Amino acid sequence: MKPVIAILTALCAALFVLSPLAFAAANTISVSTGASSYSGSQAISIVGTATPAPVSGSQILIEVSNPSSTVVFADSVAPSPTTGAFSDSFGAGGSSAWVTGTYTVTASLTGYTAGTYTFSYTATPSTIPSSYNVTKALVDIQGNLTQIQGKMNKLQKDLNGNFTAQSSATSSMWATLQKDLSGNFSSLSSAITGVSSAVGGLSTGITNIQSSLTSITNTLSSINTAVGNAATDASNAATDASNAQSAISSTTTYVLVVAVLAAITLVLELAILVRKLS
Repeated sequence: MKPVIAILTALCAALFVLSPLAFAAANTISVSTGASSYSGSQAISIVGTATPAPVSGSQILIEVSNPSSTVVFADSVAPSPTTGAFSDSFGAGGSSAWVTGTYTVTASLTGYTAGTYTFSYTATPSTIPSSYNVTKALVDIQGNLTQIQGKMNKLQKDLNGNFTAQSSATSSMWATLQKDLSGNFSSLSSAITGVSSAVGGLSTGITNIQSSLTSITNTLSSINTAVGNAATDASNAATDASNAQSAISSTTTYVLVVAVLAAITLVLELAILVRKLS
């Protein structure tokens, strides 16, 4: 009985360990280039497939590294939401990082096992790093133009696809709008008639409101006059209070002076009395 339990335990442990690998293997990316070797400023095409197809809006990161693991090209492309296929292209060379050797292409996406592919590249004399000169400048420009051309081709392809989808959506929207306008025209006409009647009643209501506003204006004018008079009275009261405060202040000063003089007189008399007694 114990050997059976040990075997079952080992099988469960193996399934637990291997299940993440099986899940990861279900989501994979394959990638390759159009040729196995390139040289100079040749255009390099990259194709691949994500299995299963990712959700719409996903972006696959593509990186190309030289023999020293320095990234010489990086880009992100959207795979097909139905087949998972993707592609990209760029021009080789154009910088001192493009040296002769084996290059690695890596295509990655979150939740998928990254795909890799290697190709060989040979730097021609015009692409081998050397002192800067006109020839090297022209080679750099050629490589950059090749990359730009690849990007422009991809952009044109995306624009064509988006234009077709937008044209179809516009046609559908216009047909729906025409149908809605045709069906709602009668209702709109009835609504306009009702609005016209309401406007007539609104005009009468506005006249009544204008009369009420005239009465309110007169009342506010009276209130304003009363408030002005109250403000004048308050100002006069404030002046009287200030005068009273000044009078109180003067009285207080006088009382203090008298008290000080009385204290001085008392001290002098006490001094004279003490002297006589002595």
